[in-house]
Amino acid sequence: MFFTSTVFCQGQNDKNHNIGFLLGSIIPINYFGVSAIDLTENNSTIKLENRIGYNFGMILKTDYDKNFSVEGGIVFYQRNFKLTGTSANQSNILNDTSSFSYISYGIPLQAIIYVQLGNELYMRNAIGVNIDFYASSVASKGNNFAIDHLSERARWINGSISGNLGIEKRDSKIGSYYVGAEVNIPISAIAVTKLKFYYDGNTFDRYDKLFLRGNYFGIQFKYYLPVGMENSKN
Repeated sequence: MFFTSTVFCQGQNDKNHNIGFLLGSIIPINYFGVSAIDLTENNSTIKLENRIGYNFGMILKTDYDKNFSVEGGIVFYQRNFKLTGTSANQSNILNDTSSFSYISYGIPLQAIIYVQLGNELYMRNAIGVNIDFYASSVASKGNNFAIDHLSERARWINGSISGNLGIEKRDSKIGSYYVGAEVNIPISAIAVTKLKFYYDGNTFDRYDKLFLRGNYFGIQFKYYLPVGMENSKN
């Protein structure tokens, strides 16, 4: 979910400039390319699953009129993953789990179209692009030290396409509220994942490199402060 607080700066002929903060969810579902991945080698198997993650940051939105806006900002993303492995030789003994998080920063730019549904009630449609920056590589060990994991940045900078759809309720006294959903699809892989499974002392299976996708679906909530709040302070 997104929580956004916003300040409108208005002059007689100025556009509305909205500064705010956001918080959102990253929800794993079996669509948009984020289903679980099953990997098999000679003596072991490993499953990689997406887990619930989150994002937050600051945004700047410019309202050109009541039906069209452009929004940008900077957003922190944390995608979470789980690894589950077992040995084909000793499946009752060698079971292991591990988890890791992959962090990135994005600069989104979206065009927003509003369709009025009723008295101060609007359907909000947005489409845009993100410039994504990945913080660093990440490594993890399984709880039983059988899984050995390393995810390296596929590249430092990537791009993604995003789309939003939701409902916004405007109120001149208490502000505006938005509830909706988001889909984000990176243009290419966000990380190269390397896995090993130790099944007999220092003996291990080495898995082929996995190009990790970062597609996600998220739920959003936004709140905007009233338009006249800043002017009322002057």
